[in-house]
Amino acid sequence: MLLRLIKYFRGYVEVALWGYAPERFLNLCSNHDILIWDLRQKGEVYYFHISVEGFRCLKPLLKKSGTHVKISKKNGIPFFLFRYRRRKVLFFSIFVCMMILYTLSRFIWKIDINGNDSVTDDSMLQFLEEKNSSYGTHISDIDCTKLEEEIRSSFKSIIWTSVKREGTTLTIDVQENLVVASQPLNAKLPKELKEQEQKGYDLLALHDGTIESIYVRKGTPLVEQGDLVKKGDVLVSGALPIYDDSGTLTAYQYCTADADIKLRTEYAYQDSFAAKHTERVYSGRSEHRYGFGLGDFYIQLPWKKTGFSTYTVLDTRTQVRLCDSFYLPVYFVRRTYEEYGQEQSVYTKKEAKEHAAENLTEFLEKLTQKGVLILEKHVMIRTEKNKYTVSGKITVLENTFRYAANGQVADTVDEGNVENESE
Repeated sequence: MLLRLIKYFRGYVEVALWGYAPERFLNLCSNHDILIWDLRQKGEVYYFHISVEGFRCLKPLLKKSGTHVKISKKNGIPFFLFRYRRRKVLFFSIFVCMMILYTLSRFIWKIDINGNDSVTDDSMLQFLEEKNSSYGTHISDIDCTKLEEEIRSSFKSIIWTSVKREGTTLTIDVQENLVVASQPLNAKLPKELKEQEQKGYDLLALHDGTIESIYVRKGTPLVEQGDLVKKGDVLVSGALPIYDDSGTLTAYQYCTADADIKLRTEYAYQDSFAAKHTERVYSGRSEHRYGFGLGDFYIQLPWKKTGFSTYTVLDTRTQVRLCDSFYLPVYFVRRTYEEYGQEQSVYTKKEAKEHAAENLTEFLEKLTQKGVLILEKHVMIRTEKNKYTVSGKITVLENTFRYAANGQVADTVDEGNVENESE
């Protein structure tokens, strides 16, 4: 690719060769280090490409081989400039376009994130935006080494990261620690507790349940495997007792408790939905529109409204790039409109079960994303007048707790179960 660009900028010609000994001519070119390329034969005539400097050196070789040449086509910037040398507006427009491309090449227009699992792309993009390293950031403002350290310090589940910039593309490769990734996302030390000094921070249970396993890295464990705990019970104390040689307690050393605690607990599940519902019925008719996007703006060419009264819109965007790593903030957009109508329908028992199962699956996925392991689920669906009600219990195994400072309770998250948004 780069070699072709160099040849195009320097200029080259396509030559037709015929005569007594064209093979000898080609050998003479090789012996005199004259480069020719794209050689092909049509009948008794050979066609090939050669640079302007090389073409000027062919006269003695043609005489020795008894061959003749004729320029069939001229290619490259020098010939283009000579051909349009009087069109000043054209050259001015080209200059402006080159300046625009150069300006756009100084910013980041594409971000690739690889290797993340527990940390979502949206979370990473939001973090990059807070660090002023997101889309549209000047490349001189991005310190890859510093950004790597900030990612590792901000996301505890990430143990290795690599940030590199190529052209207008920022590539972030990460590797996660599966053990750390399973830690409770809600167990963060509150800011008001961090500002306190000489205090020990305990780990408290968020829910009622049974201790399946406990591994303490720092602190004094107050529960064992198989113990029943209530919401708010201290699981690990941040006070480390200090004994003298006689075994007498003399003092306490305070620290921030840290542990892996697997708690078997139950979540209450409730859901309800009306038996009557509005259902979309697609007609099978669709229309396509084409346009381009510039950042968040979309321009449709030509502008024409769809003839459907109710429809869905699906955009297929293709980002423009000049080479592998040089992307531009310009998108080709294919917009598809699909027509549909609305009908009032009533769930049958089978359809109601399927709809309830979809809502339950969505609820369980939310728990799984929080590092919760689903053990058992017992739910029932009942018909009540014009609606269906689903209720039951879900048994889970979770690693979650909250912090408290020496008798002062400070919740790190809203207590209770994950909200069921399906209602």
